[in-house]
Amino acid sequence: MRKIFLMLALVLASTAAMAQSTRIIKGAVVDKNGNPLPGATVEATNGAESTTVDADGTFSLEVSRWLNTATARYAGMRKKTLKVQDGDMVFRLSPDVQNCWFVNAVGGLAILDSGGDYYDLIDDYTYTIGVMGGYLGKWGGYAKLLWTPDSETAVPVVTVGATKRVFPFMHAYAGAGYANVTWKADYKEVITYNDNAAAFDLGAIFLIGNHFTANVGMSWVSDFSSNNYFFQAGIGYAF
Repeated sequence: MRKIFLMLALVLASTAAMAQSTRIIKGAVVDKNGNPLPGATVEATNGAESTTVDADGTFSLEVSRWLNTATARYAGMRKKTLKVQDGDMVFRLSPDVQNCWFVNAVGGLAILDSGGDYYDLIDDYTYTIGVMGGYLGKWGGYAKLLWTPDSETAVPVVTVGATKRVFPFMHAYAGAGYANVTWKADYKEVITYNDNAAAFDLGAIFLIGNHFTANVGMSWVSDFSSNNYFFQAGIGYAF
């Protein structure tokens, strides 16, 4: 009987010790306007404990009693660290506005049109590859080179333009440049087409995390007798 009482006493003592070694922190995670950020993460700084914020922006987390700080994170927002306190903790997060350089590898579909008379019946669908790079900020700039490595088409397209931050994670871009349209087709006769053309760009660049970028867009190449379209997407690195 004494052994049973002794075991119960030890269990109660250890439970009390554990209760004294932890605490509950609670509060909310909101944006700068006070709107809740459901799905945000609150974690013990340099610890293993973490929780996900509820739909109303609130959280509750059991942590070590000796924890000094906790950190809140949310995609597209700057993380924030606060000192642990007895009352509600309110993490007010700001957009993670990132200025960076980027380089993307680009590829996609090119639709080449001969233009003029019966030749405009000849459309060639081929692929395009290239590279795009520049600077992303509130306003920025870029340069892009595309070409079609098909043996019967050769359309180098060089464009430069401006970028504009639309959202913390998204930049729109627009630009213009030069292209040389050359292709060969066998339609009633062997036709070779070569002309200088103007090129125009429109698209968007997306920041993925802290070190990666992606882009989607279209380039229109025209010598005012033919219209050529380059639909492209790419992925790359931000630094």
